[in-house]
Amino acid sequence: MKNNTIIDNRMQNLGITRKYKGYYQLKLAIELALEDEDRLCSVAKNLYRPVAEICGCSQCSVYRNICTLSDNIWNYHYDALSRIAGFKLTNKITATDMIAILVADILRSQYNNVS
Repeated sequence: MKNNTIIDNRMQNLGITRKYKGYYQLKLAIELALEDEDRLCSVAKNLYRPVAEICGCSQCSVYRNICTLSDNIWNYHYDALSRIAGFKLTNKITATDMIAILVADILRSQYNNVS
């Protein structure tokens, strides 16, 4: 439950709201990656496929929806994304990059709260 609130807050800080079809797909992908970071090594197989099965859509739809979110973040919330990433981003991010940045930020904040 705690991760749900953190994920929602991070996504909303980047302008990702429930109005986007990919909102729940991205949230689920982040949850899965937080459970096992190795899922980030083969995103199509380890994240998009399980998300698609849970959401009842194709893996391609999941990818496309998350790409739309990634593009919107890059175009409209670049500064917030750079803050979350911890460095200035020079090249447009991929959907996988966005998931990895959000997962790293959430894990970093959890680590900082423990120490």
